[in-house]
Amino acid sequence: MTGSKAFHTRSVVMSNLSEKSKLYLKSNNNNNSVVVEDNNTDIDDITPLFSFGVIADVQWADADDGYNYGRTVKRCYRGSFQTLENAVNWWELQQSQQTAPLTFIAQLGDLIDGLNHKLNQSERALNLALEQLDRAPCPCVNIVGNHELYNFNRKYLSSVNWLKHGDREYHSFSPSPGWKVVVLDPYQIALIGHDDDDPRRLEAVDIMGRENPNVHPNGKDGDWLVGVEGHQRRFVPYNGGFGKEQLDWFRSELQDAATANERVVVMSHVIIHPMACGGSTMAWDYEEALGIINSEECVVTVLCGHDHKGNYYFDEENGVHHCTFSSPLNKGTEGHAYGIICIHKDNTMEIRGPKIDDLLPDVQGRPAPEKLQNSNGESKLLEYESIRLRLKSSLLSSMKYAVSAL
Repeated sequence: MTGSKAFHTRSVVMSNLSEKSKLYLKSNNNNNSVVVEDNNTDIDDITPLFSFGVIADVQWADADDGYNYGRTVKRCYRGSFQTLENAVNWWELQQSQQTAPLTFIAQLGDLIDGLNHKLNQSERALNLALEQLDRAPCPCVNIVGNHELYNFNRKYLSSVNWLKHGDREYHSFSPSPGWKVVVLDPYQIALIGHDDDDPRRLEAVDIMGRENPNVHPNGKDGDWLVGVEGHQRRFVPYNGGFGKEQLDWFRSELQDAATANERVVVMSHVIIHPMACGGSTMAWDYEEALGIINSEECVVTVLCGHDHKGNYYFDEENGVHHCTFSSPLNKGTEGHAYGIICIHKDNTMEIRGPKIDDLLPDVQGRPAPEKLQNSNGESKLLEYESIRLRLKSSLLSSMKYAVSAL
């Protein structure tokens, strides 16, 4: 099977830009362009500490456009694949202009749609998607989503080279000194993906029988949401749980990071904060995970997919940005649901992309994007949009922090 480049934990030396580098700023307030040019800018001041690409819920299939389970939202299956191809091209262009050297690509899960299983196209669809990711200018960190588990079981995933572990797909790495990325697996406790006698599935059956008996133990039958309200709606088969073993590991990872004065980026397919989604696509044990995040005070952002509309919520009390990225399925070839995240030395996190609203929706609290251009003095200008979010300092994590668009 074709496999995307495995991610190896390593420090990446950022390439220096030409001293002729120019930064262009176009005002977002009107049609007048304001150009700022400074050929004497210190490259170390404008090069991010580290940057990485981001895309979520590609869910492509070689099939005509369809709809979600409620037939309320269109799904552009082939168009989503074109968006993936466009994303890799855009990451390559950004890398070639050396404005945001990429350390890795965060592929936040659901790379192919469950429809492929019905079409007997699972491996073909996966291989084609991985071939696109193989073109990326850096390694890819792939996360397990529910649609991976609709197509493949855990035993199969444990043997592939595009995941780190497959069966227990949670791990951490350091993309830059003083920083840690923690990758979570929200389907350790789940009705999908495990053998029938796997203790993790048996625990899921027990949880579902207690929390939402509408769901049949087979994870398919039943009127799942009849009479179910509020956050209880999360107890459905397309969500899952982290489980005690993973949560204990998670707490230990954050404690180690806090001791080392590191700041942490958390990545999970399923959402951890109910305000960062519609209230029904959180992990079953999100409250425990959120409690760990807030108690250790070193996490600055949580990056998720799963909820195709996307969302954004800033937990001001704990200084954590919860970003839920939109799916390319929404707009297909007309959309731009991909981007780059840059961690800067001035305690900001920049999210940039061809169209920010396609990647992270325009909701309350999210800054308005600025239109930017850059050039390395030799290539054509590259336009993109950008927002910046103020990050808490690892030394001042007990304070409240405001979102700032710079």
